[in-house]
Amino acid sequence: MQVLDNERHIDAQLGEPRMAGALYDLIAPEPQNTRPAGEWNQAEIMVYQGTVVHRMNGEKILEYHLGTDQWKEMVKNSKFSEYEDFGKYREGYIGLQDHGNDVWFRNIKLKKL
Repeated sequence: MQVLDNERHIDAQLGEPRMAGALYDLIAPEPQNTRPAGEWNQAEIMVYQGTVVHRMNGEKILEYHLGTDQWKEMVKNSKFSEYEDFGKYREGYIGLQDHGNDVWFRNIKLKKL
């Protein structure tokens, strides 16, 4: 899930699949309901049996299904096509990444479904 300031970050200016809440460079969030910088957003990512749902501020903003023909086609036509195992691992680690900008997180919780 993309985390950034939609008003100020260059990635957000490059298109909706790079705005806050997106599956970066693949699926744009709908609706775009991110609060402005300086206010807290509540985000949730649910993964269950290959279905992934992104929620932002209490509202579902996107859903996708890992391993489906649609998923494979989307990845094949993206910059992630060179990564053979992109989206294939069913278990792993959570990564929080930044590119030199300030970002804050609080109350991170992981729940096994």
